[in-house]
Amino acid sequence: MNGQERLAEQSREWLLQALFELLGQLDYSRITVKDISETAKLSRRTFYRSFKNKGDLINYYGDQVIKRYIESLKNIETAEMSFEQVLTVFFNFWWQERQKIKLLIQQDLFIGFLAKMTPNAVNIYDLFKAPWHIKGSKQEISYIMSFSVGGFWNILNTWLGQENPEKPQKMVNILLKGFKKINSW
Repeated sequence: MNGQERLAEQSREWLLQALFELLGQLDYSRITVKDISETAKLSRRTFYRSFKNKGDLINYYGDQVIKRYIESLKNIETAEMSFEQVLTVFFNFWWQERQKIKLLIQQDLFIGFLAKMTPNAVNIYDLFKAPWHIKGSKQEISYIMSFSVGGFWNILNTWLGQENPEKPQKMVNILLKGFKKINSW
């Protein structure tokens, strides 16, 4: 990455920080590109070099956070992958993002992440050879992943939307307890 690319990336990060700062103070519908640019101490021209509008900036955050989440999953040793490890990575990762996610939930913007993640779920399934994966058609895997992604996103919405969410390890334990009960049917 050359100097100009680094500067552009830094500007995008400052704009993103400014947006989240404003989301803590104002309703999303009242936030303007001018507000974001001024809070970031950048020009609107700089904003428009990277983004079409503030929705595009939210999408940028969604793309970046999902990319980082997938990278964190890739760090699990596939041969030793357990469902508990996947849950631990999931809850620890999103715990680090909890302030931003809570703001998105409060502003009814978090649902857009579900729409963004679901179409890519089959590709994520194919990235990992977890012991519990089935050998099925793309359609069958699509159903399974839609079910999984929807469930996990609803958990995030409920969990991180609270004033005082439980710690990640407690969430792992709660889900493992529930899955064990379901498995014993």
